[in-house]
Amino acid sequence: MPSTQSPSAGRREGRVRRYEELRPDELAEIVRTRPIAFWPLGLLEHHGWHLPVGLDGLKAEQICIQVAERTGGLLLPTMWWGGGGGHGGFMWTLYQSEEAAEQILVETVRQMIRFGFRILVLLAGHYPWRRILDKRLPALRQTHPDVLLLWGTEVEIGGAVRLPGDHAAREETSYGLALFPQWVDLDAMRPGRDASAWPEGRPPPAATQHPGVCFDPADPLFAQMGEDARTATAERGREAIARLVTHLAETINAHLES
Repeated sequence: MPSTQSPSAGRREGRVRRYEELRPDELAEIVRTRPIAFWPLGLLEHHGWHLPVGLDGLKAEQICIQVAERTGGLLLPTMWWGGGGGHGGFMWTLYQSEEAAEQILVETVRQMIRFGFRILVLLAGHYPWRRILDKRLPALRQTHPDVLLLWGTEVEIGGAVRLPGDHAAREETSYGLALFPQWVDLDAMRPGRDASAWPEGRPPPAATQHPGVCFDPADPLFAQMGEDARTATAERGREAIARLVTHLAETINAHLES
């Protein structure tokens, strides 16, 4: 006799529930009991020699999971496609149209509200996402005053709890060491890399280079913007993330109780 249990049921046990793994009845039950959805917004972008190219989405997803473990709700699949930023000319960076990303974001939020979700948390690991979020979400908040919409990067989503940010430097590296150390290699920051780091064998024109970013592949701090990543620690990342997770969880739970 065929099993009536979902093939992924055992794999989901004890974990934050993921939208794509749930059956319609399970989704309806979450909306009835804990109508909370977390949506990590990331990007695939060069983050120095020592960090994974998916750092932005991985960071946002892991923080969302920690909050969801304290509030309930579910996790939407991480949004990897977007644009904007100073690393478009780097090897392995995948930028798309910001207009297309904006349309996906707005339509998804509208549909989630229509389905009955009443708390939506959009955590952006890639900082330029904030332009779209600040442009489009205030109108949705005004149209749906019964829905708690929280959005932004780790720098501003917590209001007064503002975590420091950078690009692939001390802060993001500390977050990576705290959240997914298995994908971080500090020893990869070594000198002597050559121009093969660029898709065409040469960096973008100086006039188009983002201020503050290291464009010298021979420099251990290549692609970084901020304080030296070699000073990062997992303890620094854990302490900062814990403050943000506590603030968001308390905000969400207080809204549900009220």
